[in-house]
Amino acid sequence: MGQIDNLELMPISLWAFATGTGLLIIFLAFFMILFYKKRLQSMGPLNKDIGDLINKKERLEIDVSSIEAWIENSKDEILRLEGERKEQEIIRSEIQRLEQEATQKEEENKKLRNEVGNLENQQHMLVQSMEKLEKEKIEIKKEIESQNKDGEKSKKELTKVEEDLKVLDIEKKKVEDLISESKAKLKLINDEAKAIDESISKKVKEADDLNKLIKEKEKELKDIEETQNKLIVDKEEELKDLEETQNKLISDKGKELNDLEKSYNEKEKDKIVLETEVRTLSDKLKKVGQMPKEAFDHLKVPFIKKIGFTKDDTNEENALNELYELTLKRGFELPERLQNAFHTSLKTSDISCLTVMAGVSGTGKSAFPKLYAESFGIHFLPLAVEPRWDSPQDLFGFLNYMENRFESTTLGRSLVQFDNSPFASPNANLNNQLLLVLLDEMNLARVEYYFSEFLSKLEMRRNADVSNESDYRMISSEIYAGSKGDEDGKDANDPIYLYAGSNVLFVGTMNEDETTQSLSDKVIDRANVLHFGKPDKLKAYQQNVTSNNNWAPITTDTWNKWIVNIDDNNVSKYAEIEEKLNDINGTLSDLGRPFGWRTYKAIMSYIINHPNVVIKREDGMVPLSDQIAMRVMPKLKGLDLGENEEIFNRLSNQIFNVGDDVLSEAFQKAQNNSMGFFDWRGINW
Repeated sequence: MGQIDNLELMPISLWAFATGTGLLIIFLAFFMILFYKKRLQSMGPLNKDIGDLINKKERLEIDVSSIEAWIENSKDEILRLEGERKEQEIIRSEIQRLEQEATQKEEENKKLRNEVGNLENQQHMLVQSMEKLEKEKIEIKKEIESQNKDGEKSKKELTKVEEDLKVLDIEKKKVEDLISESKAKLKLINDEAKAIDESISKKVKEADDLNKLIKEKEKELKDIEETQNKLIVDKEEELKDLEETQNKLISDKGKELNDLEKSYNEKEKDKIVLETEVRTLSDKLKKVGQMPKEAFDHLKVPFIKKIGFTKDDTNEENALNELYELTLKRGFELPERLQNAFHTSLKTSDISCLTVMAGVSGTGKSAFPKLYAESFGIHFLPLAVEPRWDSPQDLFGFLNYMENRFESTTLGRSLVQFDNSPFASPNANLNNQLLLVLLDEMNLARVEYYFSEFLSKLEMRRNADVSNESDYRMISSEIYAGSKGDEDGKDANDPIYLYAGSNVLFVGTMNEDETTQSLSDKVIDRANVLHFGKPDKLKAYQQNVTSNNNWAPITTDTWNKWIVNIDDNNVSKYAEIEEKLNDINGTLSDLGRPFGWRTYKAIMSYIINHPNVVIKREDGMVPLSDQIAMRVMPKLKGLDLGENEEIFNRLSNQIFNVGDDVLSEAFQKAQNNSMGFFDWRGINW
């Protein structure tokens, strides 16, 4: 009882002091326990990281060896592919040669038909000549017969003369009788005798004339007979010569006709062979466009290897920080603003379907996309553009009608793997992952020739319902139109399409020199163009090219979570940005280079998705400056500064009001060009 009284007598202040001291001791003990617990927790991962780094070093050394072996094996594969390409060129040349030979054979066949027709005409003329010669022979015989008739007539006249002579002889005899009688009467009548003498003299003279005439007629008859005989001999010889000539001509023409018939028979054989070849080629031509289903098996061969695990729920900010670290680690000094611009351009690929990196050669334009893909977990496909590219076939592949199969490119096979549409084939084993396609030195060929049609289809994706088959076909690239088959519908095939969804991103690099082609307004209007300028100071960085064994792909769901819809207006100073854009567009209109709704939407989509806005929650002035540099300023390149001095000065004030010194400096540099035209070279990122 006394002890209790003593406790009650202790002052309250002492009780308070004791209680406070106890509580203080308890709190100190609790904080000491937490401190050592935190320290132990921080030391554990450090020890684990050291062990992981040692294991990682060993794995990297093994990977280096495997990569070196793979490079050696790839050299043989490259040589084999080059050989196959040369064989294809040879086969194409052979097809052209066969077509030319078929044309030549057809022309030779036509010439043979003409020669046969000419020979038939010659044969007809020869028959006419023979008939003419036969007529001449008959006329000659008739002439000879007529000459024989003239000879008979002369003979008759001679006979008549002889008969007249006989008559005269008779008359002479009578005269002589009369003379005798006159002599008897002479004596009686002298006058009558004298008359009779005169008459006798006259008759004697006539008789002499008749004798002379007879001799002349005999000579003429002899001459006629000689002429007739000579003419007969000449005509017989001429007829003999004609017969010999005719026989020889008939013999020669017969030989020629036999040779022609022989040649004609040979040509007929050649014609049959050619007709057979033509039928064979016609059958092949009829089958053009009728490709069997197995002809497209090459498209089904996977090009990109599938990894069994993915990197899920990756934070965008952490992913960007890893990109910055990897870029420095690999020896590339690229500003974070440039890397953010590249990242944001890919995020807005639904409206800006292409990201182009232009500028000085050797500044990392081709290397950075690979680093980006490696850091973010995106599959990477580089394509080296060749100057001969002139159609989408160079992107996807072509139909080989000689071997009845489709020769696909790596891009065509990859698009099959990444097809995320409802109409995708069973071979689309990567349709939930992303693919970054790099068109390296894309302006070595005309971009409009091989990429313009495909770029239009990429742009139409955002306004199409891919679940609708007609929309799917509209935004896909048709590589085979299909065929109806034969009359019974046998061997009918459906069309085949290649579809590039929003999970396929396209990046291009371009050098600006005399060996390249410039981009058209259509391409620039649908792309974000990032200019890589010369380095401020050249440094000898050691570039480390190593593989990441822990690499894992991200899914499209993760990527889509990072994309902000343009309708989600979460940008501070949104109204101010809108006003500045409208002011600048008004000035561009005075220069004849305004932009439309598509460019406006693309700019606003870029601003809303930029890391400064999405992650840092800053205003959108920096991304606005980026878009002015990438989309607006390239439109003004080449404009005359003297003619548009007042407008450019007004635009300079508007650019200054954006509040970005880098943009203002680049604009002033382009405006102060000594050549007198606006020479935009991009901003210094």
